[in-house]
Amino acid sequence: MLNSENKVKLVRSLIAEIKYFLETKTTTIEQKEIFELISLIQLDENNVNNQKAKKPQKKEAILNALNSIKDSNLMQIREYILLALNHLQWNVDAEEFYGKTSGIGKDYLTGNMNTELIGPKTGFFVSNQLRLGLFLLEPNIFYKDHMHAAPELYLNLTGGTQWRFEHTNWTEKAPGSIIYNPPFRTHAMKVGDIPFLSVWCWTHSFNSKCILVPR
Repeated sequence: MLNSENKVKLVRSLIAEIKYFLETKTTTIEQKEIFELISLIQLDENNVNNQKAKKPQKKEAILNALNSIKDSNLMQIREYILLALNHLQWNVDAEEFYGKTSGIGKDYLTGNMNTELIGPKTGFFVSNQLRLGLFLLEPNIFYKDHMHAAPELYLNLTGGTQWRFEHTNWTEKAPGSIIYNPPFRTHAMKVGDIPFLSVWCWTHSFNSKCILVPR
């Protein structure tokens, strides 16, 4: 078993690999602003949340997602996720991001999983400025059109998932692609046979609920 110091080093190394990828790949002002916010977070034992690890409820799906990653630029992130897998607090979103009567649907509610590496309540490291974590959807899920007040950044780790923004057509995004959703931009996802795994980050307004947009 890892002691607390080694767990901190492990999660800090995972975040460092995410930061390195974003630093080399971000292109827009909005993406760079999010990267700069992440870089300001204190990543040491003095800033660790008092939380218990919760092993991934959807372990088969996340291992399948990680095993599908072949892009050499993502391999270090993949390896650190594997090493940290059982030392993080994994949660299934039942009502945190959506209200009880939102209509998000059973596929999403039973097919999602997330962990926060940085965040105010359940992040491994504490921050009141942003939430940074990993997000999983099991195969063949339609994640309905929705929007939210928080600016959002995704770093896609797996392929085979299609995205729709506002009234555009569906487009598949490759592993390593970075997506920035400004506040209240409508977006949706269709997951294929490969589980969807991504790094996600919300900055301000991250306590507000997501809103479904009927299509």
